[in-house]
Amino acid sequence: MVPVVYGVSFALACIYFVKGSISVIALGTGSIVLGIAVNYSLHVFNHARHAKSILQTIKDLAAPLTIGSFTTIAGFFALRYAASDMLKDLGLFAGFSLIGAALCSLIFLPHFIGIPEKETEHKNNIIDKIASVRFESNKWAVWIILILSVVFFLYAQKVQFEPDMTQLNFMSSEITRAEQKMNDISGAALRSLYIVSEGNTLDEALRKSEKLQNDFEELKTQKLITSAAGISTLFLSDSLQETRIRQWNEYWQPIKKQKMLQSLSKQASTLGFSNNAIQNFNHFLNKNYTTVDKKSLENIRVNYLDDFITEGKNNVTVVNVLKIPEANRQKVIETLEKKDGAVVLDRQYLTQRLTRMVNDDFNRIAWIVSILVAVVLLITFGRIELMLMAFIPMLLSWIWILGIMAIAGIKFNIVNIIVSTLIFGLGDDYSLFVMDGLINEYKTGKKNLASYKSSILLSAITTIAGLGVLIFAKHPALKSIAFISVTGVLCVVLMSQILIPFFFSLVIKNRVKKQFHPWTILSWPHSVISFLYFGFASILLTFIGFFVIKLNLLGKEKGKRVYHYLLSKLCGSVLYLMGRFKKNIVNPLKESFDKPAVVIANHQSFLDILTMAMLSPKLILLTNKWVWNSPVFGWAIKMADFYPVINGIENSVDLLKTQTDKGYSIVVFPEGTRSSIAPMKRFHKGAFYLAEKLQLDIVPVLLHGLGYTMTKGEFLLKNGEVTAKYLPRIEPDDTSFGSDYQSRTKNISKHFKHQHEQLRQEQEQPKYFAEHLFFNYIYKSPVLEWYLKLKLRIEKYYQPFHDLLPRDGKLLDIGCGYGFMAYILYWASQNKRQITGIDYDEEKIETANHCFSKTGDLQFVHADIAHFELEKYNGITIMDVLHYLKHEEQTNVIEKAIDALLPGGILIIRDGDADMKQKHKGTKLTELFSTKIFSFNKTVNDLNFLSGQLIESLAINHKLSLERIDDTRFTSNVIWVMRKGNQTS
Repeated sequence: MVPVVYGVSFALACIYFVKGSISVIALGTGSIVLGIAVNYSLHVFNHARHAKSILQTIKDLAAPLTIGSFTTIAGFFALRYAASDMLKDLGLFAGFSLIGAALCSLIFLPHFIGIPEKETEHKNNIIDKIASVRFESNKWAVWIILILSVVFFLYAQKVQFEPDMTQLNFMSSEITRAEQKMNDISGAALRSLYIVSEGNTLDEALRKSEKLQNDFEELKTQKLITSAAGISTLFLSDSLQETRIRQWNEYWQPIKKQKMLQSLSKQASTLGFSNNAIQNFNHFLNKNYTTVDKKSLENIRVNYLDDFITEGKNNVTVVNVLKIPEANRQKVIETLEKKDGAVVLDRQYLTQRLTRMVNDDFNRIAWIVSILVAVVLLITFGRIELMLMAFIPMLLSWIWILGIMAIAGIKFNIVNIIVSTLIFGLGDDYSLFVMDGLINEYKTGKKNLASYKSSILLSAITTIAGLGVLIFAKHPALKSIAFISVTGVLCVVLMSQILIPFFFSLVIKNRVKKQFHPWTILSWPHSVISFLYFGFASILLTFIGFFVIKLNLLGKEKGKRVYHYLLSKLCGSVLYLMGRFKKNIVNPLKESFDKPAVVIANHQSFLDILTMAMLSPKLILLTNKWVWNSPVFGWAIKMADFYPVINGIENSVDLLKTQTDKGYSIVVFPEGTRSSIAPMKRFHKGAFYLAEKLQLDIVPVLLHGLGYTMTKGEFLLKNGEVTAKYLPRIEPDDTSFGSDYQSRTKNISKHFKHQHEQLRQEQEQPKYFAEHLFFNYIYKSPVLEWYLKLKLRIEKYYQPFHDLLPRDGKLLDIGCGYGFMAYILYWASQNKRQITGIDYDEEKIETANHCFSKTGDLQFVHADIAHFELEKYNGITIMDVLHYLKHEEQTNVIEKAIDALLPGGILIIRDGDADMKQKHKGTKLTELFSTKIFSFNKTVNDLNFLSGQLIESLAINHKLSLERIDDTRFTSNVIWVMRKGNQTS
């Protein structure tokens, strides 16, 4: 409870300096946020129990707790834009409370937590065991959530806001019946309407009120009101008193008074009364009347009339109360609002107006906070995909809450609407912690998710236990608080524990397990649109084929030619729409297939069919069974006379000869199945048997890049460079590849694979793998993604080092960082290099080791390069790390690397040359940014840049050839290349 107490104290102190006072209602209502403050301390305690290290606990929780608290605090501060002063005060108190609680949890609370010095095995409790269950892997649970989300969405629009504050009161059934009976008897059930007359003085207010009395009488006559109560008959204004005195005096002239008294005296005498009987009337009639002093009526006003008069410094109001039937309320209001000096007030209307203001404020602020949270999530994760993964479950949680409220008949009111801020804050925190755990596990393999999930469950249990007991209260407002809090917490826990991990697995985790690229917000719709277009093109071809081929509208041969031409063009359009990749057609001999041939091509992807069909309308492809029977494009290829190889080429020679006689060439994929990655599969003999039987030339076509663009078993289309390269025709009488189809199969296969290997080496330069490398580091950190893109451009995609280092053998990358260069050099060697990377930064090594394309030939080791034991290597790189060592350690590391070189080995060193005084200033500046500002690189020593003369002397002493490469303009970063001779010294 330390963060809670600190948070409240911090908030009250801040409010004192900011505002000076706070609404008591806001203070009491603001206590609801203490549930979020407690949540912070629960995370710290529970994670410390798992991590067994205070430093590790702070390191793991700093980012998610800071970001989560920031969004929640910003949401509460957004209440400052509300119209209600109470909500403004609530926003200040809640926001400052959470700031204090978060600071205390991260800065002060860890000092109160005791972690045993001796490492002990962590024992899972029941909450840990529940948290360890991966509910997201249960497809039924996910489908149920999605279906219920649709149902609740339909009901969510029906949830209502309770405008009548009286509905929040609790009355027993006996009291309710008694109230109804009394209302029936007394007429109290009629609605009270308050007519306020306002003036600068009491007399002015009274005059305005008195002007309305005739209107009240007229309303009574029209039976629009039943009664009017006020003070106008008892407490008159001075002007009205003077008017009535003047009217009295004008009426009772002396002659009229004398006649009245004479008549009364005569009548009194006749009736037996004495003259004294009319003396009082005589006194009353002849009295000199004056206006009454207000002070003389003070006791009457205080005791009987004070409820009708409100007197301020420069403002006085006088109230008249009308009793009206509900049916006449609006008409009476419209009538009186037209009168000068009348302000109509309806208590229920005021209450409804207040609650509507709160409702409008809540809706507006909900939009503001939602947008704010989405923006913060986007900035934090750096990817819109991760933002949506975290935000959509929050949105669905709110839809669930609204839907359940509508179904249960629970209305929002001015009391329980405050609880929604607690639910939103908890949901925000839960989502951020789960997402942070998933990202860290994907990035480095760090298992924080179980700790986060158990903290979430513990927080949910305490919140439900604390607020859920209110469900047993009889007061409707308290029951609605309990219902919303319990429902809301269950919803946000369900979404954060199931839906977020499900989305993360769907988009990222499950795909990388299969060595596939993760989905992105652009790649998925691009792939969907591309395949929809492919389906459209297939249906269009089928439709055209029905008229051109089946109905034979253009003639048999001409129809075939037209159909094949359209097929080739449509396949090309599909390929160009599908791929944002560069397409190269290498045809040095201008092959046009004017002479029929057997065309052989390697099979990498489904796109091979489109590529080969695009090359020429004179090609007929041999396809496998699933292509032939495809419901989408099966009919189209059947009408193009494509042929299923399941029937066997040996049994189809005569049939295929009829096609070659018509001028068509036969395309065969001799591998028989797709081989997306090297090595290429064994060639079957069918194509070569067909070429021998029909005495046809063989035209090899090398396909490259299609296996990457659309990997086997994959739906995602990727960017890249696609190449189709024609090789010279091999004629039937060319015996250099053998005299029969068996030997030609073997020799042409070797020739084809050798040429394809050369094509790979030409195409698969380091830049070719830039996108593939990026997808290995995507979703791990926005800074890391930015750093990777910048690093690749600065390093020219590591092309210089690829050219310098041997294409195979063992390589050592000292100071490998995140492993960017190691991966690029490994792929660019066609996976022939075995590379070991070492770095002092453990997080970088963990990140490098958790790339989905990592193989056994790539090893990344966390070690201090000054003490790392080296093996023997064909090549060693020491990139931009020597200046982090002391001078004596620099020399030791270089000499160790030289000794570790195999004969003919190469050592590449890149570092700042301190001898280049002017350019060295740029190097120092870049190091300032990388170590101090952005903290890309860790250092425990002062920076010690070496001298180029030291490198030269070491090369001479160890009899190594030395090459110095300086291609920088603004820094002193020089590359020294040292080569060891082929003979050992």
